[in-house]
Amino acid sequence: MNFPAWTKRATSSLNGVWQFKFIESRDFDDDDIAGIEYDDLISVPCAFDATPAYNGKRGIGFYRTTFTVDSGKAARVLFGAVGMYCKVFVDGAKVGEQYAAYTPFQCDLPPAVKSERELVVMVCNRFDYERYKLHENYFDFYAYGGIFRDVELQQLPAGPLIEWVGVDTLDYKTGALQVKIKSAPGRQTLELTLDGGDREVFPDCKFKDGWLTLELRLRNFIPWSPKHPELHILTVANGTDAMTVRFGVRQVWTEKGRIILNGKAVKLLGYCRHESHPQFGPALPLTQIISDLQMLRDLGCNFVRGSHYQQDPRFLSLCDELGFLVFEETLSWQAKVKNFADPEFVAAQLYQAKAMIYSSYNNPCIILRGFLNEGQSDVEEARECYMALIKLFRELDPHRLLTYASCRELKDLFLEHIDVIAFNSYPGWYPHNPDDERPLGEIVPHIHYLMKGLKERGLDDKPYIISEIGAGAIYGWRDPVCSHWSEEYQQEYLRIVCQEVVDNDDIAGVALWQFCDIRTYRGGYALGRPRCFNDKGTVDEFRRPKLSYNTVKEIFRKYNQQQGSIL
Repeated sequence: MNFPAWTKRATSSLNGVWQFKFIESRDFDDDDIAGIEYDDLISVPCAFDATPAYNGKRGIGFYRTTFTVDSGKAARVLFGAVGMYCKVFVDGAKVGEQYAAYTPFQCDLPPAVKSERELVVMVCNRFDYERYKLHENYFDFYAYGGIFRDVELQQLPAGPLIEWVGVDTLDYKTGALQVKIKSAPGRQTLELTLDGGDREVFPDCKFKDGWLTLELRLRNFIPWSPKHPELHILTVANGTDAMTVRFGVRQVWTEKGRIILNGKAVKLLGYCRHESHPQFGPALPLTQIISDLQMLRDLGCNFVRGSHYQQDPRFLSLCDELGFLVFEETLSWQAKVKNFADPEFVAAQLYQAKAMIYSSYNNPCIILRGFLNEGQSDVEEARECYMALIKLFRELDPHRLLTYASCRELKDLFLEHIDVIAFNSYPGWYPHNPDDERPLGEIVPHIHYLMKGLKERGLDDKPYIISEIGAGAIYGWRDPVCSHWSEEYQQEYLRIVCQEVVDNDDIAGVALWQFCDIRTYRGGYALGRPRCFNDKGTVDEFRRPKLSYNTVKEIFRKYNQQQGSIL
């Protein structure tokens, strides 16, 4: 069963083969939909510009399919993710649009007399800042177009719907839980069932502004952790609708510069990971997702940073089951003053942050939330946007730790307002002294310099993690000189980094940049990216290990054995 699940709704998958038409030359108005002549087929989900026929092309892709709904019944179509921008039409009428790639959304369909309906999705993968603000052509990862994730059809029951259920752990020792429920305003009788056992009835529940909070206690449980990733099922029903979610009992907080999970300090050892593959773009098949996690577990990792957007629900679900700890963040890359001065950009950031919080609220694997990767956080013009996002996360998801990955280091203005300090830093790769032929000696001193600066600023009580660090290596290029881009240089670089992280008790964790090589720029920016790939992966884009793989594995696994980990 996928979660969340609505067991009283007639539900069907719309994944499969759809009709397709690609237009490269011009834009289209809504009125043009009826005149489209579909001349190809395409699979859903997929990135159309990762397929052989449309590889690298930018324009508009039109997807068409049909579906059936009982006559006179309301329905809803749920999209896991569409990028970069889309409009959705049912029977020729526009029912929704989305300008936040990787963010789930839904379109409600009014009842109709006929039962067979037509669904058309117009997907644009052109860069167009005036239309959608969240992805620009200077980003250091390739912007794909398509319906990336699952599409689901729900026929809605008559009566109040259970729209959302969120479970918080109030006490990981006693199993005290708080359950938040969103439904129609008014009074309802609810039945709550834990792990398929006895039902607890809550009569005459009043939904104030559509929200209700209840408290439960779970018995006979083990707190969720990497060593014991125990999961539980909660069903909330109101007679006409029912929603089932999965959760884990766990609490996370910080204490004296440490990240504490269920009362024990945990050091985060892992990688940044993009959802990317040359054949699939970000629309990874389940087999690939599982293979990635198997490799990360083999490397001795307990931590994954989802870079730089909301993660596939299947990936998060598997992390729940396997016991990985996750840092999830919203879509952004090096936002600048012009972005912070744009009210539509700020609104888009808040919109996708809210959607991310609600869609992955019940995944216990997520212990860190983040936003605005490498934003220009050393200028006052950024303050309003940063503080608005911090306020939103604090209000909607107070039971997780808050951070953002900063490349402004000690110049960053907003570190006092977050729980965990996370720096992206590349000493020894982008050297401070370009005349140094082999600047590996910069790595540890720079890490110590940053930590000393945080202490002098009074921030040493906050955990410090290295959210990015790494070196590029072109798969298969071996060089006895151990120069930049060689597998030997990357191997030695990551050996120094990983050893410092496991030996230094004041470093709370690391997300090495990065797990796998990824496609990036095509234009002039690619002059700094051999093959038009970011080659800092420990495995290449086809997941072939480089020399550094076994080096990282040896250090991480040795640390795990010393700590009594199961890895």
